[in-house]
Amino acid sequence: MLKAILEKIEQELENNGVERIYTAFDYISIEKKGKEIFTVIGIDSFESSAPIYSESVIYLPFKAEAAVSLVAPESFTMAELYDYFDGSILPALMNMTSLTCSLRDLTMKNDTNINRLVLKVKFSVTGITRLERSSS
Repeated sequence: MLKAILEKIEQELENNGVERIYTAFDYISIEKKGKEIFTVIGIDSFESSAPIYSESVIYLPFKAEAAVSLVAPESFTMAELYDYFDGSILPALMNMTSLTCSLRDLTMKNDTNINRLVLKVKFSVTGITRLERSSS
């Protein structure tokens, strides 16, 4: 289910013109991600509720805390990074059709480990996964 959530977030970001999207679990070094702006998506927590059974389908309600981090080029200012977030990332997150998202936290800081400005937004994601029941 976590993979499906990450794929949906990635798909929505790509549909909104965002390029260079990575997951927090990809093990690609920052040097290989390049000097341009890039996006890192991840899941901070996940919780599934009790399943709901019907004759042919099992519905699994879930909620997760997801995070999207924008890593800016060295020349970006805070204003430029926020404008990029506001024009490309936020609309994609708010317009997801199969997931409900609500913004929780937004921070911007200079990450001294990588010497780059990073904007990180955390948001709640809720939805229902639909699984077909086997006929056996």
